[in-house]
Amino acid sequence: MVRRIDGEKVGRWSLRLDSAYCVTLGVSVAVFSRQIAQGVELPPLLVATAGIAVVVWAGGILWMLARLPLRLALRCVMVANVLAAIAVGFASVAAATVLVVVAVVMVAIDIALFAASQAIALRALPARG
Repeated sequence: MVRRIDGEKVGRWSLRLDSAYCVTLGVSVAVFSRQIAQGVELPPLLVATAGIAVVVWAGGILWMLARLPLRLALRCVMVANVLAAIAVGFASVAAATVLVVVAVVMVAIDIALFAASQAIALRALPARG
């Protein structure tokens, strides 16, 4: 028996989990910005600012979930996740050690997986009528 994916349920959960992930990641990056900056050879202020921006983005995701049509919220967040995954992937080029490169690439993969879950939800949503 094949079960149909509930696009609305998957989409809402994807956006909520994405937001929670962003808060966790953003706070961690901001708090440990000095240590992370050494590993990726970027200025600590830039790393801390990126962490804070990710926390703000998490709030934006929840705002979109509450205020925008689900399809539009999913598209916006999915596009942002694809761009973020690419940007984080490129940041791994600046990493000083193999372990840091692997960690940064894993974050890029996490972000790409959120984009994939949002694409799945979009595809499962009923056609506009």
